[in-house]
Amino acid sequence: MTDQWQRVHPASPFVRGWVAIVGLAYIYWQNTNDLTLAERLSGERLRWTVVIGAGALLVVLVFYALSWYFTRYMITPSHVYVNSGMIFRSQKQARIDRVQGIEVAQPLVARLLGLAELHFDVADGSQSMLRLSFLRKADAQQLRALILDRAHAARGGQAQPDVPETEQAPHDVAPAGAAPETGVLMAKVPHGRLLASLFLRMPTIIGLLSALALGIMTLSGIGGMVAGLIPALLAFGGWFYKELNNSWNFSAAATDTGLRVSRGLADTRQQSIPAGRVQSIQVTSPALWRLLGWYRVEVNALGVGSQEEAQNLLVLPVGDFDAVARVMGILLPDLGVENQRKVLFTAINSGGEEHGFTLSPQRARPLSPGAWKNQGFLATDTTVITRYGWLARVTAFTAHNRVQGLMLRQGPLERRRQLAGLRIYSAGGTVTGYIQQVDAQIAGKFFEEQSRRIAGR
Repeated sequence: MTDQWQRVHPASPFVRGWVAIVGLAYIYWQNTNDLTLAERLSGERLRWTVVIGAGALLVVLVFYALSWYFTRYMITPSHVYVNSGMIFRSQKQARIDRVQGIEVAQPLVARLLGLAELHFDVADGSQSMLRLSFLRKADAQQLRALILDRAHAARGGQAQPDVPETEQAPHDVAPAGAAPETGVLMAKVPHGRLLASLFLRMPTIIGLLSALALGIMTLSGIGGMVAGLIPALLAFGGWFYKELNNSWNFSAAATDTGLRVSRGLADTRQQSIPAGRVQSIQVTSPALWRLLGWYRVEVNALGVGSQEEAQNLLVLPVGDFDAVARVMGILLPDLGVENQRKVLFTAINSGGEEHGFTLSPQRARPLSPGAWKNQGFLATDTTVITRYGWLARVTAFTAHNRVQGLMLRQGPLERRRQLAGLRIYSAGGTVTGYIQQVDAQIAGKFFEEQSRRIAGR
């Protein structure tokens, strides 16, 4: 199976190219369906339609066969090689010792055929788009295990080669004895909770109200405004399906290198997230979720997942505080404080000054009437924790050694009230730490301290 060139499964071209065959079938049906009875009896036009359709199908099948023939892969003790292309050749490779994780993905058609593809996450991120499509699922799982074993051996048995010592400190909620592949279950999202969480989010509420308005206007004969609601309904439908597909059957398990998540409705995925690649963590709680104590966790991560998506990596679609604490214990095991669980609870729930949080002063009230009591930040020995929001809460966690940039902001109204804000940036996603409307002197002092930390790395 390795150390020599192998070909992917013969059905691989059909997994992504089935649309072409369906299109040909539709065109053929359209042409034969339009034939008159006389043309059917004469058979002349029908014969040419069949000949042209068969020729087009033959060309597509030959193209698929050549595509399969020229797609090969080889796994050596040091590299993963994937070659593809007929006219324009593509030769990709990844060093085994830089492989951090391998995602096993199954698009809908691949699931029906019992196939899977491998997405390689490489430490430097430059080869994160290396893919091997498609293999039998059992072969893909076996190949994944083999490559990860070789990667582990190539790194000298180090489970987390890029993780600083401070990040390997034990967390008071982190489990022990996580296995490399099976892992220890950290969080699982029940179907009922997932559906309830989606219906309690603002896009769904707006979408349902738009559908109700569309129905009322249609029954009332007001056709002029119906066209304006259709694009909104289509956008809502696309968003709802994407969220459902990405979060269905979601589970997260701790492994020896980080977190492994499994998810998917039509398209299923199994993805490894090395703790050392996580740059920032964001915990959000929409307004209606707060009544039930539910949270969503996303991260910035380097070299993990598709860089084309340009979005945060979802590590918990919806969960209670215990689930958040377990996930945080794997991805950010050292918050730099003694009682990490209580600090975590305060950060994502409370608006008080407990545990040393710096809040917006009362003179920020006219600028943020509802949120000023909740806005604040805490800089520990290892991490910057920021929070903001009133009805919905957003909390970001960024380790000092992961901060890529800072921006001090002060608008005219803030300047008059001697307030200022900061933005804390990290790589690998859009999670940003927001320090909102704190005392200008405190903001300036933190900016200088954090700049020295960045310069001293």
